[in-house]
Amino acid sequence: MLKINTLAKSKIIFALFLVIYSILGAYFIRYYQYDTISRDLIVIISVAKLYAAVDISNAVNGYWGPFFPWILAPFILQNPAPQSVMYATKILSLITGFFTITGTIFLSYRFKMNEKIRISIIFPVIFVILYFALRYNPVDLLLTCFLIYYLYFIFNPSYSQNLYNSALCGTFAALAYLTKSYAFPFFIAHFIIMNSFYYLKSTANRKKVLKNLFLGLAVFFVISGAWSAVISEKYGYMTFGTSGKYNFEESGPLQHGSPIWNGLMKPPNDKSVSAWEDPSYFKMKSWNPLSSGKSFIYLLNLIANNFLKLIGYLQQFTYFSMIILVIYLSFLFKPLRKLISINGEQIYPILTIILFCAGYLIIFVEFRYFFIVYILIILMGGYLLNMLSKTRFLNKLGTFLLLLLFIISLIVVPLSSLVNNQYIGQDYYSMSNSINKYNVHGNIASNDKYRDSLNIAYYLNAHYYGRATNSTTKKPMTDMELEKSFKEYKIDYYFFWGNSNTNEDLLKKYKEITNGTINGLKIYKIR
Repeated sequence: MLKINTLAKSKIIFALFLVIYSILGAYFIRYYQYDTISRDLIVIISVAKLYAAVDISNAVNGYWGPFFPWILAPFILQNPAPQSVMYATKILSLITGFFTITGTIFLSYRFKMNEKIRISIIFPVIFVILYFALRYNPVDLLLTCFLIYYLYFIFNPSYSQNLYNSALCGTFAALAYLTKSYAFPFFIAHFIIMNSFYYLKSTANRKKVLKNLFLGLAVFFVISGAWSAVISEKYGYMTFGTSGKYNFEESGPLQHGSPIWNGLMKPPNDKSVSAWEDPSYFKMKSWNPLSSGKSFIYLLNLIANNFLKLIGYLQQFTYFSMIILVIYLSFLFKPLRKLISINGEQIYPILTIILFCAGYLIIFVEFRYFFIVYILIILMGGYLLNMLSKTRFLNKLGTFLLLLLFIISLIVVPLSSLVNNQYIGQDYYSMSNSINKYNVHGNIASNDKYRDSLNIAYYLNAHYYGRATNSTTKKPMTDMELEKSFKEYKIDYYFFWGNSNTNEDLLKKYKEITNGTINGLKIYKIR
């Protein structure tokens, strides 16, 4: 058992880590205050503005979870200016990161390791979380935060002894679901599997385990069911979220990507920045992998390609990832009786990772989807280092060098990214200020550069309808098609990027308002 003074020292050091994180966050936020990150964040802000305006019927959204828009709405009420709101997302992300680091410290005590190793592996978490907070969509970090606290309670060796453990599991899982709907199927599958292990592990506590199972599910369904009922009412069919269906169809053999990239699309309401605010309404081509051998082979290829991408992301995070995961996978190759009886820290994390990753493999994968996996890999690495330090294969110097290499591998990518990408997004903000001088507003379309146009439209408080390409041929619209689209969607301004002569004859009919003052961009006043 650890001495009190050792634990006290650890607490002081961990508190110092949180102070360091806060100072670094306050320093780096100035360099990332303009970063819109992705189209996702822009439309999530748009949803938050609807909540702030108490436009609930339009704010309720089956694709984007409501929790982040809810906590962002008070900032919008304070100052609705686009730049101020974007800055608020960074503040919320850094606050989320603070609680994520705190949760990671708590979760680390579910893994046996000496305090020196524990402190050592928590140190790089400062930079990892700072990187996640400032360079990625805050929703992904918020999901990770809630899942960390869920895992802290479900990994508790004394989980079955107290009903509050399961109640808190259900609560944090429900908050994760309100953040991102992927948490819904993940929690149900993971929670049942974990309780099954506890049930088989202890014959004396089986009744308590069953009570915990039902209580945790009850708490989860009460909270998540309320939101599910709301969105089901809006869309007219039973659903816990529309993102899974959309993403599965987008990744299918018939759809060939999102319709958002080609053709003009009307935003779902008069306050929306883009149609991307609610992809639930997109007309997608559905597919069934079991409908034919060809479709099933397509699914297998999709899974294989996504699996290879996932391995790449894991290696990008740290070159030790695959070594750690392979060792943990070896722990699973035991008869069921032995598997149930071994330490939970050897099987629970790897089962969690397998289950969490599995759902994404059938759609598509991105680095940001697996933040919780990266956190677990750090803690699993600490556990394995602790095991190695107790063997004859590694002396103190060897343990120190291996630990040092592990720490460096965790810090390199986050720190280099934070240093090398400063002021990202400021160009969009500066360009929007230049464009604002010409009183550009209302409905905007462009010939190209979807993301650039969307970012500028956000800062202009305008509505972006998309790129003027034919949705079938993926080629630029003809003059006739473009003019028809201008009228159909009541386009006010048309952004023409580059120097091509596409639609030159049509555009001569409209006034170019910038007189060439903006490099690489012409803006035509349509109405």
